[in-house]
Amino acid sequence: MLNRTDTLTIGSRAPDFSLAAAHGAETFTLAGLLKGGPLILEFLRGTW
Repeated sequence: MLNRTDTLTIGSRAPDFSLAAAHGAETFTLAGLLKGGPLILEFLRGTW
């Protein structure tokens, strides 16, 4: 896990991680998603 002192710079690779799908039946990994080509990640914080 990254801490606040670990940052990415332009052109560097993000560390691999996994996330559960919203419905919880499937897990996605960064490495698996990158097999399909370039990827844009967007993190949204909700307060609902």
